[in-house]
Amino acid sequence: LDFAVGGDPAALYARLRRAQRARHGAFICTGDWTVLSFSPELFFARDGDRLTCRPMKGTLARGLDAAADRAQRARLAADPKNRAENLMIVDLMRNDLARLALPGSVRVGNLFDVEALATVLQMTSTIHATIAHDTPLSALFRALFPCGSVTGAPKIRAMEIIAELEQTPRGVYTGAIGFAGPGATARFSVPIRTMVIDAAGRGRLGIGSGIVAESDVAAEYRECLLKARFLDADWPPFDLFETIGWTPRDGYRLIDEHLARLAASAAYFGFAFESADARRRLAEAAARFAGAPMRVKLSLSRLGHMAVEARLLPPAPAAMPTIGPARQAVDSRDCFLYHKTTRRGLYETERRHAAATHGWFDVVFENERGEITEGSFTTVFIERDGGLLTPALSCGLLPGVLRGALLRDKDVTCREAVLTRHDLATARHVYVGNALRGLIAVHWSASE
Repeated sequence: LDFAVGGDPAALYARLRRAQRARHGAFICTGDWTVLSFSPELFFARDGDRLTCRPMKGTLARGLDAAADRAQRARLAADPKNRAENLMIVDLMRNDLARLALPGSVRVGNLFDVEALATVLQMTSTIHATIAHDTPLSALFRALFPCGSVTGAPKIRAMEIIAELEQTPRGVYTGAIGFAGPGATARFSVPIRTMVIDAAGRGRLGIGSGIVAESDVAAEYRECLLKARFLDADWPPFDLFETIGWTPRDGYRLIDEHLARLAASAAYFGFAFESADARRRLAEAAARFAGAPMRVKLSLSRLGHMAVEARLLPPAPAAMPTIGPARQAVDSRDCFLYHKTTRRGLYETERRHAAATHGWFDVVFENERGEITEGSFTTVFIERDGGLLTPALSCGLLPGVLRGALLRDKDVTCREAVLTRHDLATARHVYVGNALRGLIAVHWSASE
């Protein structure tokens, strides 16, 4: 992919690095060109006489929420084609390692692990070997370079085919970036997800996929586009949070469900989180509460720092409030819709506008297909045929704690459905709710 960069490459690197979980970032500026690497793949790591390789072969898009992500992980881990390709490269690299390893020391540690990056899941395997302590770095490169995951097998013939088909040199892409340190240590990555920018601001990003006899052209092209999606991942810093109700009689309401949702989102985005620490902090805060109901916000940063803010729970609306449609739709493919984060600019803007212009209690969003999703701080429900209907999670909404409790409650008839404005306008009753307030009956206004 060729592109132009109008600003500072360092700023571009910082923006993309923030959105990635790549283990092997690199920013290299020579004056003539700049390399920005966000590689997730370890070529080799040396620690004295121990050598580790972690080839990466197998790609699948991430799920949008925690449950969908787990399903995608299981799908990739069990996929026969990806497993076969991964195993082929593992065998190739075992042979490469055997050229310099001590006899009998090459071992496969983990096969078919699945790692999560910002936009994709990747299958990796880990291979260990023992080498003579005085083995020079040059010998490692003679035996291993280029990495088998970017050549294919058999290695020599695959490289010949690549030379015949690819009309320009790859440059840094799929080469090696790393360092050698004292004490016979070294770390080198395979520079995939890597771009090179020249002094005039012209950039090039190499993207590819492994081709086998059974490959489908369209599927391989989609995989290339998926791998390039990290360019669009603009994730300003954000926190996760939960808003939990507390009363003198019940303590924290639905605390297990709140912390489970927080833990799921933390795992999804790679945040550090300790549930026991969260419970301790919440208990310390509750010890200072008086005898009034409280609204408690538990915030979590990427590094695992937690903060607890508490204030009195405002009184419920005295009369039946009104809700209405938001002016702007949401995109159901946006993963942030499925997690409670501080990236809520659109929701807050629409809610304030609706309150100032119409006096509405909340504003209801639709997705790109015109399907109802959720309110800015509430879940939407309608009553029909003696039961409750709430928008399906796939429409693009937060898995609300109250929503989940009602869907699980065997004494309540509540199920998911795809809803539209027409459903809200013709429903017997319309409700919004959250774990703080429970269900609140509302009027639906069709005007914007």
